[in-house]
Amino acid sequence: MEVSCVWSLIVLSIFRICKVHALLPIPILNLEDRIKLNEETKISCSLPASECSCVEVELKIVSQEKLKNCVSYKGNFPNITCTLDVTKEMQETELSCEAHFRTKSRPRKLNIQTEPKFTDCPENVVWIEGQENSFHCKASGYPPPTVTCSKDDTAYNTSQKLTTSKNMTGNYKCAAENFDKISKTVTVSVQYEPKIPNIIVQPSPSVLEGANLTLTCEAEAVPPPTYSWHTPPGHISFLYDNRSVQIRDAKSAHEGFYICLAQNKLGIQMRKQKITVISEAIVPETELGEFSDKNRGEKMGPVHTKVLAILISSSFFYYLC
Repeated sequence: MEVSCVWSLIVLSIFRICKVHALLPIPILNLEDRIKLNEETKISCSLPASECSCVEVELKIVSQEKLKNCVSYKGNFPNITCTLDVTKEMQETELSCEAHFRTKSRPRKLNIQTEPKFTDCPENVVWIEGQENSFHCKASGYPPPTVTCSKDDTAYNTSQKLTTSKNMTGNYKCAAENFDKISKTVTVSVQYEPKIPNIIVQPSPSVLEGANLTLTCEAEAVPPPTYSWHTPPGHISFLYDNRSVQIRDAKSAHEGFYICLAQNKLGIQMRKQKITVISEAIVPETELGEFSDKNRGEKMGPVHTKVLAILISSSFFYYLC
């Protein structure tokens, strides 16, 4: 029984060897058709193309005679070519070609487990409102780490395209994770062109002649805008980096539209506000008649008459506008 097993192993080994040899390509020796005496002739050996790059072949022309100028090529079509000085004594000289095969495995890379490390993740980034942006945080490590950035329980993939809005301004936690985890804070600043909600007028857009008033233009913008005004020809003063216009002793020359312009590198916006100056009305006392004070029961004097006229004029203009 043991002898039978041994012979089975021997036969199997021989079969494997023969199968391997049957799969190996056979080199082809090439000679010139007309070989002339006392002249050089070329002798070459080649192999069919091999699809397996893991097999290296070395060709060698074997002869008892001295070969020279041998040139070999080890590409897809391996071959070798030599020259031989032909003499009369070389009649029926045998030549052969040997192919020496050397096999190797397919290459594999050695991957060593390493913790994540940020390679490109700036701490401060600037986005423009309305444009598409993404977090460009990258990290090295093995296995390749997953990188995400999150804010307010919302996580974003670093390659995800985001349409930027103002509310994206803030601090984000960016994390790189494989078998280990690291994180860092990335501050996003969103820039946008100016927006002017309104122009604030104190005390009101309609004032009596001789009164003081202030117009203030507050724009929302990043980076902060610069301010300029187009105003009527009356004398005015500019305050607070041109954000405010001050009018003292209002006159009819101050009436008209006041236009505020707010501008930064991303754009410009303007808003206008109309200012009206009311002249003090003079109402003759005889036309008012006797206007009794309900609380005192007294006839109104000249001072009361003048104040009433001003209030009536101001109220009438306010409702008219």
